[in-house]
Amino acid sequence: YALVFQDLDYLSEGLEGRSFNPVALLFDQLQRPNTDLGLEQGSCLKWIYNPSHSVKHLVLGCGPPGGSWHNMHGSQLTLSLNNWLELPGLEFQDWLREHRHEAVRKPCTLVKNRIESPGNSYDRATTSHIAEYYKDYVDKMDLSGYFSNDSKVLSVKHGSDGLWEIHGVKGNYPDELVPFAVNANNVVLATGNSVAKTLGIPGERHQFVYHQMEDLENLFGDLEVLDSQPDPCLVVGAGLSAGDAILSLLCKGIPVIHAVRRSVNDPSIIFNNLTPTVYPEYSLIREMMKGTHDKALDGTYQCLAKTKLVEIRKNRECILKKTDGTLFKKKVSYVFILIGMSPELSFLHGVNSLGIEKKLPLDSKKNPVDINAFTYECSNEPGLYALGPLVGDNFVRFGMGGGLGIANHLFKDDMNAII
Repeated sequence: YALVFQDLDYLSEGLEGRSFNPVALLFDQLQRPNTDLGLEQGSCLKWIYNPSHSVKHLVLGCGPPGGSWHNMHGSQLTLSLNNWLELPGLEFQDWLREHRHEAVRKPCTLVKNRIESPGNSYDRATTSHIAEYYKDYVDKMDLSGYFSNDSKVLSVKHGSDGLWEIHGVKGNYPDELVPFAVNANNVVLATGNSVAKTLGIPGERHQFVYHQMEDLENLFGDLEVLDSQPDPCLVVGAGLSAGDAILSLLCKGIPVIHAVRRSVNDPSIIFNNLTPTVYPEYSLIREMMKGTHDKALDGTYQCLAKTKLVEIRKNRECILKKTDGTLFKKKVSYVFILIGMSPELSFLHGVNSLGIEKKLPLDSKKNPVDINAFTYECSNEPGLYALGPLVGDNFVRFGMGGGLGIANHLFKDDMNAII
């Protein structure tokens, strides 16, 4: 009996893992049993195409299928292992071989509690490969007819007869933009996070202050190594984007001052939770933060732990504050504030507050969209659904569970209507 017709509440009972959404855990465990243990046991699911059970739908996106993956630095390695990024029915390794890439999955060894477990796989892919894989997936699965690429949604609001009205424009600058309008029974929000977070401090709008990794690439992308040593760049943040910025700057011979609010040993800092054998580049960040790496010892990298940036002056002096209240300043060349991203849902009009905390802005970590845990329908808006980072699932492997929950709910509604 098809999974989309099953009682997901019952099947996902008691599951625990890296997502707070039970259906996401259920799908992940069925698709990749025991993958967090480093095992590759094959999927428990069998995929059968049944056109009589297809759901009429339209996917609206600003660019090609794959979304933000196409905006990432092409040679950057993914955090997730490559098989965690696979979509149903097309193994990433098969796609790689078909495109004649030499990178294929190789077995390695996971060491846990001093016991070696052979046959595990921990290869990571480049973001450019994943972007192209997702783009090709739509064609290979004959889904192109459901996608309207280069379509920017400007407005989603309640319409007549209980339908949603969606308005937007299709096309790319400088080509002519063509308006479009769509009416739908249901709307699924899968926009992810696209707006850089800010500190809200004085001087944050100076021209030498940036908030996205792409800004760094635009500034220094063609630069190999500097002949003379400039003033250091200040990087604020303790996440992967901050880590990528630090590595990129140091590779170009640019010294770095790294400001972090927490202690370097704080377990919530992601660099303290990544296996060095799988993530060697990020283990360097951890070594530098703790002062044991050569870059920290020679002063090329300086970590300011338990420190907040409180002001940026136009003469490029940054005022920082220690936990004891002590203020001090650092002269820098550029400031990169890389503290995460937030969703951009300004196109929603006349819609009730969606977050768990109604008075606070949406945040994938602190205040995700309040949904029914099994249907992914927004608690305050019937017919409006959300999945992925909007509901706290920042990894592709868990976002797919949202698709299952939504499809399951839509099929049940159809069956109830027939009955």
